[in-house]
Amino acid sequence: MRLCVIISVVVLLVSYGIFNARNLIIGPTIEIFTSTQSPETGNNVFTVNGRAKNIAFISLNERPISVNTEGIFEEKLLLSPGPNIIEIKARDRFKNETKKTLNIYYKQSPVSDSTEQSTTTVYN
Repeated sequence: MRLCVIISVVVLLVSYGIFNARNLIIGPTIEIFTSTQSPETGNNVFTVNGRAKNIAFISLNERPISVNTEGIFEEKLLLSPGPNIIEIKARDRFKNETKKTLNIYYKQSPVSDSTEQSTTTVYN
């Protein structure tokens, strides 16, 4: 009976330790909320938002960004005409790293030539 109690306590302690260590085992995670169903946009400002968990550091295109207490981030980017690669990297305190890459194509709308050329006629 006493051996059964000791084994049960040890199993519970090990299970509790594994449960609390799950975030260390899993490492950092990034979840993107921004819809990327259509990788083409006509707007040159693009908002990236999502959630990062188990992180010590996060960056967007090699630039550090901040997250709130729930791990939520939101950043606005100015897109260049043509293909744009957006890379989000997260690292935990044990140097485990994960990254997500978004490929967005900015299709610039044609600029209308609304400048009219004025002609000057000179009479002699």
